[in-house]
Amino acid sequence: MAFIWVIGKGGLLGGALCQEFISSSDTLFDPQIQLSWHNKERACEEFKNAVCEFVSQVQGRHWQIYWAAGIGTMHSTAEELADETYILKSFIDTLLTNEGINLKVGTFVFASSAGAIYAGKHDEPIHESTLPSPINAYGHSKLQQESIANALNQHGEGSTVISCRITTLYGFKQKNGKQQGLLAEMVRRAISNEVIHIYVPLETMRDYISARVAAQKIIYTVNHLEKTSGIHIKIIASEVSTSIAQMLAIFKRIYKRNLRIVTQADIKSTQYQRAVQFRSEVVIPNPIASQSNLAEGIAELLRVIQQENAKGRSSQR
Repeated sequence: MAFIWVIGKGGLLGGALCQEFISSSDTLFDPQIQLSWHNKERACEEFKNAVCEFVSQVQGRHWQIYWAAGIGTMHSTAEELADETYILKSFIDTLLTNEGINLKVGTFVFASSAGAIYAGKHDEPIHESTLPSPINAYGHSKLQQESIANALNQHGEGSTVISCRITTLYGFKQKNGKQQGLLAEMVRRAISNEVIHIYVPLETMRDYISARVAAQKIIYTVNHLEKTSGIHIKIIASEVSTSIAQMLAIFKRIYKRNLRIVTQADIKSTQYQRAVQFRSEVVIPNPIASQSNLAEGIAELLRVIQQENAKGRSSQR
């Protein structure tokens, strides 16, 4: 059993991680704080208070912290991402200087982005040993943040640190109108009979993985890798590449309607490779029984969004 803190529980991945832990025998730390991500100094103070509360409750037990937080996207500027990195560094420094926490019995898990870190890579397939090749501020910031988190290991004498480089995550999480990726946006627009704008070529291929499956893979990974203290990297992927054209065909087959699609070239799309394949070379035993394919994932996404829309209509009556 572990004492677990998921930072970013309101997000797509954080919410999925919490769902998995609720049904486990682990103890979930829930500090009930609403972090001020747009005010970095205030956020740092809020984290310091939360760390004190965490340390007072962990009481020497085995702990795990999952950092699935942040407001950055592939289109964020370096200035916007600097605040996010500043907050993470303050959090790590707080852990390092808190004398009440035993770093050696804990694991820090950083949710990173495979798509951003390997965005400029044209060699296939991509493994954990593939050299990073970020091409935008988001990719560079993810590498910097991984390096900041690694400080917790303190040359092998501190916590185990695991960076999970996740491919294209999908799922649905209602969060202040923030878009949750192409798939969720496509489903939402299809249901409301709105036009779906696509700014990259239809043959563009990505590795899509549902938030639920990604959360399960991360937890299995952590439980396996933390047995060996150190710094680890693991690619979290479905290991199946699907083009946007294939994805649209799957969706039309499930939804049984024609979609209103408008394709529009975006100069930024030329910066990214058309096809990418990920293959993790870090083998984790105990395969996930609930692994689902993209068709099942799209069907689930469709069902969830339709249910949410029905709830919304019901609450307005």
